[in-house]
Amino acid sequence: MTRWKSITVETRREAVDALSHFFTEHGALGMAYDERLFGPDGDPADPLPPPEEVTRLTAYFPWEADLHTVKRDFLDFLPVLARSFGAEPGAFVSAAEITDFGWAEQWKEHFKPRRIGRRITVKPSWEPYSPAPEEIVLTIDPGQAFGTGTHETTQMCLQLLEEAFAAVPAPRRVLDIGTGTGILGIAAARLNASFTLGIDVDPKGVEVAGENARNNGVEDRFHAATTPLSCVEGRYDLILANVLAEILIDLKQEITARLEPGGTLILSGILSEKGDWVETEYEAVGCRLAGRKEEGQWTALLLRREGAPA
Repeated sequence: MTRWKSITVETRREAVDALSHFFTEHGALGMAYDERLFGPDGDPADPLPPPEEVTRLTAYFPWEADLHTVKRDFLDFLPVLARSFGAEPGAFVSAAEITDFGWAEQWKEHFKPRRIGRRITVKPSWEPYSPAPEEIVLTIDPGQAFGTGTHETTQMCLQLLEEAFAAVPAPRRVLDIGTGTGILGIAAARLNASFTLGIDVDPKGVEVAGENARNNGVEDRFHAATTPLSCVEGRYDLILANVLAEILIDLKQEITARLEPGGTLILSGILSEKGDWVETEYEAVGCRLAGRKEEGQWTALLLRREGAPA
């Protein structure tokens, strides 16, 4: 028997990623939120129903966690969320103590191998899977850090990453900003990048990313660090950044300064209504739109920096 604690909040669906990161930083071991992906017989719904505007997010904590502090910090965090997602981005619902007779294993049943693009499949470590020829399988466990391939923003990044590596010449040096689990940088390494640097402000995320690189056999080509973007040296053929639109715009000069002329930039984490804004801001610093994806309420951009490759 295991005992847990949980806290449940209501939030807009587009804020789920930000809140998941918030709870992870406060010690959450895993998250679950309402998402209608299955039909009445338990099979995947086809077509998928439109997402609800509001969802409930439950974060699970070890028994010794102080949920009073977590709740207080959550309420203090709401004004920060409001700046990105508008007024009333979330509300506290409940806190609970759980006597667990199997949740620690049963929750794994909801995570299955998921095909993301033409070649990339993401799976948890406990699921056996036989890949097809030329298929790239990424082993990433949920609940470790942000980025497990289940969210639209990550999926669009992976799809655009495949497009970038289908080009000639393919990128060799890759920078992944806000690497989280390392999923995007690890995918780049598996797509034959010779060197990938993943940076993140969260030391735990960097530790997880390094572990995932070893589990996926790319520890010789993927390096994770807490190095600030301002201290990253050299230029890269491809830069990935899956963060909020406001952060992308704040960092546009630092990001483009590290992108080779003719290099590729993949930006995600952008609410659809802010996609044109981000595109315009990056066009002003010499990056032209080469592709765009829309999924649910999210946009991802594929940009190219002006100039001839070195």
